[in-house]
Amino acid sequence: MNLLMIDNYDSFTYNLVHYIEGNPYKAGIKVVTPDQLNDKLIDDFNIIGLIISPGPSHPEDRPEVLQFIEKYYKELPVLGICLGHQMLWHMFGGEVSRGERPVHGHVSDVYHNKEGLYKDLPSPLAGCRYHSLACSGELSDFNITGRTEDGINMAIQHKRYPIFGVQYHPEAVLSEHGRAQLNNFIRIAVEESHESTYEV
Repeated sequence: MNLLMIDNYDSFTYNLVHYIEGNPYKAGIKVVTPDQLNDKLIDDFNIIGLIISPGPSHPEDRPEVLQFIEKYYKELPVLGICLGHQMLWHMFGGEVSRGERPVHGHVSDVYHNKEGLYKDLPSPLAGCRYHSLACSGELSDFNITGRTEDGINMAIQHKRYPIFGVQYHPEAVLSEHGRAQLNNFIRIAVEESHESTYEV
């Protein structure tokens, strides 16, 4: 069983891969760029979940990734990180626009609901942010599960499907409990796949 990482041409992608490798559920990881996406990947690599990486640009600039998520989000758990988080918000009709100011390497306390990605984790926890765009407003399909002290959307979870997004970078050195957040997503993906012999 493997996770499929869609690499949006970001320098952080392989830091994420490093965090995911050696996870306690023994899930592997396959990395592809947007131009390599195809339906055969899902069966050929026994994919149990999708991870959408950070990257430059606006979600609208990655239509092939949006189409792929749209096709599989009802079948596979999805985790979007930074740009991936924004893609999920945009795909379900939310507004993604320039924030009040760009943040690059800024650490914020993230106040969260202690569920899903945050199971067994303290609130708040530090999230290291690298973004100039931000998700604003509310969506009927999603709960906002993490916010900064001043209310900025830092994490989302779909109300029906196991779809999650985080605006910050859990793999950044200055973020807290990043590996645990990723492992919580992998645990959810394994549970959904019904393929693991581990206690999850």
